[in-house]
Amino acid sequence: MTIELESQAVAPETTKTMTMPASAAHVRTSAALRLLAFAASLAAATVVATNRQDRWGITVTFRMFAVWEAFVAINFACAAYALLTAILVRRLVCKQWLHHGDVVTVNLQAASTAGAGAVGSVAMWGNEPSGWFAVCRLYRLYCDRGAVSLALAFVSFAALGVAATLSRFPRTPPPAAVSRS
Repeated sequence: MTIELESQAVAPETTKTMTMPASAAHVRTSAALRLLAFAASLAAATVVATNRQDRWGITVTFRMFAVWEAFVAINFACAAYALLTAILVRRLVCKQWLHHGDVVTVNLQAASTAGAGAVGSVAMWGNEPSGWFAVCRLYRLYCDRGAVSLALAFVSFAALGVAATLSRFPRTPPPAAVSRS
């Protein structure tokens, strides 16, 4: 007597996967989110890269902190990725790898924003047990610009996150518009 389990049954093969066609609104939304992410990432990187304050002969720049250097580099990279994919979104909407690229970019943006936010938090409020004192009372302009760049980076993170959600299920490209002459 042989007992067969349901899990031993061979599943029928499906040769054709159904993908939904991308609507024009889907492509426009994805492109708009990517352009928003581009603008926010570029602005965040530019604000930090140009941020400097002189006080009592001491100049504070983003080059003093490795986390801010990484923040600038990653935001420039995210801006380039967002712009490139926004320009080519009509062609890329059917590619499965687009979602993977989006997820990597979202995670890089989240990591750089979290790292810079952690350093900014210590600069703002200090950490007396470890010997770090709040310096934002002395360098208020520098810290305020850093906070603005963190907010911009968060906007970029959110826009890229929603774009990554839209790219999760690839779609066929929308049909070309017919010109009426």
